Amino acid sequence: MSDRNDLGRSRRALPPLAALVAFDAAARHLSFTRASEELSLTQSAISRQITMLEASLGVSLFDRIRQRVILTEAGRSYAERIRDVLARLSAATEEAIAFRGHGGILRLGVPPTFGTRWLIPRMGRFFERHPEVTVSFTTRLPGAIDFRREGLDAVIHVGQTVLPGIALHRLTAGELLAVASPSLIKTLPIREPKDLRRATLLIHR
Repeated sequence: MSDRNDLGRSRRALPPLAALVAFDAAARHLSFTRASEELSLTQSAISRQITMLEASLGVSLFDRIRQRVILTEAGRSYAERIRDVLARLSAATEEAIAFRGHGGILRLGVPPTFGTRWLIPRMGRFFERHPEVTVSFTTRLPGAIDFRREGLDAVIHVGQTVLPGIALHRLTAGELLAVASPSLIKTLPIREPKDLRRATLLIHR
């Protein structure tokens, strides 16, 4: 009985969800303005939510320095901890909504360009055949895949790397082509891959 009472008291001490969402957005952007744009709220509304949260916790989460906000040590620690909680809550909500169609939810990680250029235009046919399934898209860049940490069911992976413990299914083949401006070719003849060593390489991540 005491355990139930303790649990009830701890839940009553939880801050409002709106305040946590506002704080998470402000902590990620380090800006009340950008947080307000993300959440479609006014900047003063974000400020009120965070002030209320700080009063509830009894600690300062941000240092206000002129026109900037910086996370305090307590704010940085709190932001890291609630981010995972909010992600889990969002995922649980999506799952609950998905039960309306009795088909569950598929969480899919997709490379940005592949998703917009190839996958999304074809999703209409998928939903026609499987209207009961809800698909949640997450944009992700190439790299190590951790399904549990990222909360994904499947990932569209670009490359030939064989990942241990993961079942791979080829979707499509593609070609990578090297292109250059005529002016560069005049000053730096490129005939084979090793010629690129003489060029300045720009790496985008």
